[in-house]
Amino acid sequence: MRKTLISVATFVLCTAPISAQFSFMQFYNGAGTAKVNLNQLASGNYLTGLGNGTNLSTQTLLDPWGNVLLAQCYAIDTFLFMQSVKKFSDNEFAFAGGYRRDTCSLSQNLRYDPLIGRMDSLGNVTDARYYSMNAPSCGFLCRDLMVTSTNDVIAWGEDLFFALRVDAAGDVQWAKWFGHREGGIRFFKELPGGDVIAGINMDTAGAVVARFDAAGNFLWCKSYIRPKGIVSDCLVESDDSFIITGYTDSLANSDMLPSEYHPKLFIMNLNGAGDVQWCKGYDNAQYLWYAWYAPRIVRALDGNYVVLGNLGYEGWNYPFRPFLMKTDHNGDTLWTRSAGRLNHSYVGLDLLSCADGGYAYTISSYDGLGEGIFKTDSLGRLPCYNRWNQVVVADLFPVDSSFTLTSIDGAEAHPAYVTSVACDPTSLVPGCSTTMVPPVMQRGASTPLIRPNPNTGHFTIAFQDPLMAETYYSVYDALGKLLYQRPLAPGKTTEEVDLSRFGTGTYVIRCTDPGGVSYERVVVE
Repeated sequence: MRKTLISVATFVLCTAPISAQFSFMQFYNGAGTAKVNLNQLASGNYLTGLGNGTNLSTQTLLDPWGNVLLAQCYAIDTFLFMQSVKKFSDNEFAFAGGYRRDTCSLSQNLRYDPLIGRMDSLGNVTDARYYSMNAPSCGFLCRDLMVTSTNDVIAWGEDLFFALRVDAAGDVQWAKWFGHREGGIRFFKELPGGDVIAGINMDTAGAVVARFDAAGNFLWCKSYIRPKGIVSDCLVESDDSFIITGYTDSLANSDMLPSEYHPKLFIMNLNGAGDVQWCKGYDNAQYLWYAWYAPRIVRALDGNYVVLGNLGYEGWNYPFRPFLMKTDHNGDTLWTRSAGRLNHSYVGLDLLSCADGGYAYTISSYDGLGEGIFKTDSLGRLPCYNRWNQVVVADLFPVDSSFTLTSIDGAEAHPAYVTSVACDPTSLVPGCSTTMVPPVMQRGASTPLIRPNPNTGHFTIAFQDPLMAETYYSVYDALGKLLYQRPLAPGKTTEEVDLSRFGTGTYVIRCTDPGGVSYERVVVE
């Protein structure tokens, strides 16, 4: 018997049509997924891994201006953090993480297995499974995933060197453990013909790129920028052309930088056989690159490239500010940007090319502000704290070297279970605030009660305190369409609602007053 699996609530709540470009800087309390992936829906809303605390895994739905609409939390028990969430469509998402089980037979530590699941736009997990790898190790935790054109999922580990591919039913297509503890995978990307490209970092081979067929067989594997170069992201142009990015050097600690350490951010064009077509290096004149968080690359609406990197503190391997750069198809810069308040430290995590032509990237603050989102216009400009940061561009000439990776193959799927728990209110800190003091919670502590729920369409909204002036409620269907909106008279404590004319389904009731906004889900049977 399969237990009910509960997942992230991903209601698409449309607040306004998005046409003009706009920018914002927002911070949120708590801790979220390791990747803090940023997904944009057709409505302009965002789904991301902003969190609510160290003992919960959280997914948060934001409106196009970064305001919190909904948050769904999950207990960390056998199920660990949702490390990564990626979109199949507006109505379906894939997630990956880890599953904690029995004691490892090889040691006294617990066993961790990779977990892959799927969830719909109503917040229901349609499938979740953990996978026992056919390998003599016990620490398999998925760090990221990729969705293929056939709706398969490829998930992998950055620390323990493994990857697996599962189909739409969750069945294993292939699974590989490479047994190299000083290596890990940074990305998989699908080529138009069905092959996949993997970016791998290894302690002596440096930045590695490998090409697999759809069945997981190696076609070639090549090393570039040895011994400590790292590769981090990729853009696919065609079966015979793709762009990778990374750094030419890296360090494994936050100590004072050695005098010989001087990494460059690079963008490299490879053909289908892995041969270098061109490579550009970007030297940061004032600050060295912070290579612990490697760069991300996306395609702009005009077809050019936009890269998110991170600047480091002068003299130390410590994060300072995010760096955003746009280049043409040859890697020549069109503009460069940086952002951040004086005496504050940030690191950029995930990058998204937005439907309005701007760019959004997730941020982790090292000053107690938590995680955030910076949304720019099409020129990379934010509403405040924009910084000028010049780079020097040079041609690089890396030489590739072919080598072979061997693997232990196979994995077995098992049902996995996820437990949803109540979320505390999420506070928002405007990034342009001069005081940086968190404002009133967006979601009021006084949440209305809906009785009965589920119901036949007739129900009562009960408020814990008499209503204030300028209070109203809105009704949305499961796809975010606003059905109607009604004002509420001051002093009332209840409101009768009839949704029977809209038919069965799931609806969202949004209550707004001067103190904040709250959301409740209603099921009409």
